Amino acid sequence: MASENKERYVKNKIKIPDRKTYQEVFDHSTLMVLYELMSDGFVDTLEHPISTGKEAKVFKGLQIDGTPVALKVMRINTAVFKKYREYIQGDPRFKTFGSGRKLIFTWTKKEFSNLKRMHKGGIRVPEPITFFKNVLVMEYLEYEGYPAPMLKDIPYDDESLKIIFDDIISDYRTLYQSLNLVHGDLSEYNILIKDDYPYFIDVSQSVTVSHPKSENFLRRDISNIINYFSDHGVETEKEKIINEIKGEND
Repeated sequence: MASENKERYVKNKIKIPDRKTYQEVFDHSTLMVLYELMSDGFVDTLEHPISTGKEAKVFKGLQIDGTPVALKVMRINTAVFKKYREYIQGDPRFKTFGSGRKLIFTWTKKEFSNLKRMHKGGIRVPEPITFFKNVLVMEYLEYEGYPAPMLKDIPYDDESLKIIFDDIISDYRTLYQSLNLVHGDLSEYNILIKDDYPYFIDVSQSVTVSHPKSENFLRRDISNIINYFSDHGVETEKEKIINEIKGEND
């Protein structure tokens, strides 16, 4: 099939009324990536945006049987990704990562690899399905018929928040001790709530504990979480929590 026909085919499968959103994300190369994913049966149609970030937009998609999936489309904007090199440099899993678009493709692969490792290790994350170049396909998380909300948008009472806080720290302990990973960008914005359980998302910045900056990233993650929960009545101690995550209280 000629390139022009492939592009036309994909455009007919994208149901996004916002023309600006369409134009800023779906350049020719990304449309060709979507064509490959559609041809391989990973997605049939693209519906509407779920979330927007500096480096990516996440869309709801449908497989041919109607099963919803989430597609994270990394923006082909190398300037956005240059600052993220520090999360790849020093990671033994990625000896080379290139520059320009190759860096963006490596970033996508890194998130897929982290999701796969976390999901297999029992951490609550969207189940990864596949990736190709700058597009990641994963499980679509929902809450009462809507896209799963961020932790910050759930009006929980203090008792419920304490339970969620304990779940988050328990998962982070497993992440650190069993999977040898640090999230690297954890906050109330990167935790979704599904069935009253917290799910970690945006794990492209996750690094191994052997990464030279893993301790800094860990402390920043825990500071973010403690700041949020302490503002909502949950009493916490940073050093105690960090020691618990590392297993130094055992």
